Amino acid sequence: RMAWRGYAATAVGKSQIGGGLPCQDALAHERVGDVLVAVVCDGAGSHSRSDIGAAAMSSSVSLSLAGRLGLGEDLLALTIEDLTIVIADAIAGARAALEAEAIAQGGVLADYSATLVGVIAGADGGCFFHVGDGLGIAQAGADVAPVLSVPENGEYANETYFVSGEFWREHLRLTPFAMLTTTIALMSDGAMPFVMAKDEATGSAALAGTLGDERTYRITSDDKALLLALWQ
Repeated sequence: RMAWRGYAATAVGKSQIGGGLPCQDALAHERVGDVLVAVVCDGAGSHSRSDIGAAAMSSSVSLSLAGRLGLGEDLLALTIEDLTIVIADAIAGARAALEAEAIAQGGVLADYSATLVGVIAGADGGCFFHVGDGLGIAQAGADVAPVLSVPENGEYANETYFVSGEFWREHLRLTPFAMLTTTIALMSDGAMPFVMAKDEATGSAALAGTLGDERTYRITSDDKALLLALWQ
């Protein structure tokens, strides 16, 4: 039976290894029937607890949306306006939990800064949701142009927007796609999607091996997170 199969990996960047820092990128994905929910978050390296923020945000948002699907809500049948409200509610819930933790730790929400790119996808279409940089790709086939959810940067190339920021709602972007999608990729950097594996565990191990290869340091010193989903 055809279904979404996910392959996912993160790898710490050279700049983090040199400073003894953990990987500050995180990802999460859930499947409810024929619908995939996936989220990739890129923690801001300049903020002290961004690795925790990225992990909590990706997990919380994916579980929240999957939970609504599990209760029978057809999120992909909603208007863009209504779906925006649902996704914003999921992000707001994750932000509230992180803010409570920040207060308990004597810090502020900005300590947990992260970007977010996610997707809800069924067999015949879906929708990206995005705050900040990162990239989403939906591909239907070699002869069809992919649908992209592209990065949003600030005034300067190294600036972006975070879900922990005060004006995150203004930067929440939805990009719907209505096609028989065969491949979806979410990434926190510019890595190109690929996977050739007969099972999900092998595919994820292959991605981890590639992203963690020291030869990638010549291309980027940043942390890397890549999630591929194939309809097969």
